[in-house]
Amino acid sequence: MGLRNLKVLALIPARSGSKGIKNKNMYPINRRYLIDFTLEAAISSSFVDHVYVSSDSKKILDHAEENLALPVQRPSKFSKDTSTASEVIYHFYDFLISNDLIERREDFYLSYLQPTSPLRNSKILDESFSALEKSNMDCLISLVKDKQTPFKSFLIKDGLVQSLFKESDTNKNRQDLQPTYRANGAIYTFLISDFLRNKGFPSNASIPFIMSEEESLDIDSYEDLDTLKSRL
Repeated sequence: MGLRNLKVLALIPARSGSKGIKNKNMYPINRRYLIDFTLEAAISSSFVDHVYVSSDSKKILDHAEENLALPVQRPSKFSKDTSTASEVIYHFYDFLISNDLIERREDFYLSYLQPTSPLRNSKILDESFSALEKSNMDCLISLVKDKQTPFKSFLIKDGLVQSLFKESDTNKNRQDLQPTYRANGAIYTFLISDFLRNKGFPSNASIPFIMSEEESLDIDSYEDLDTLKSRL
């Protein structure tokens, strides 16, 4: 068992379509595909019991099997630009039950690992699992510190400026404001029971796992791919 006597399943979502980069998940980088960075991290983790790849692409699923991951054929209705991560996980959960891979009431940890975070390697992943294991909580989210503080942000309502938070905060020095963080999309680990109860990703009261700006590289454009190549 991977964590607290419960199974840890890694799920890599890798649909065929992509807006910014054609066939992004199978984009070649130094004799590897983009998805390979996440496959290797999950397969090499000392905490993960099984690695699954959810995709609508036979090419991606065949490649996943060749690299010791288990394929999950995802329907096209859950593989659109508008499809949500929660829909992908609900489909995955139904897949596990319908194939008798888990019992209906069985709890397990799910680590949702997007292939667009290639610099999250097995060492970083295992550090996150260790942090979760040492805590008294059951959910973890990877974060990166905001470069700009949202406390100085504004909305425009009816053509007029309105502070997003307290107006007095917009007049403070940045270093006097509480630091804020954003999810970098690299690691979401939680109990499936919490996901089902929450009807989506549990985030509040999760353990924060802080990653650096460099480690948090998210591949969304060809410029991001150039950045990745420069760091390898």
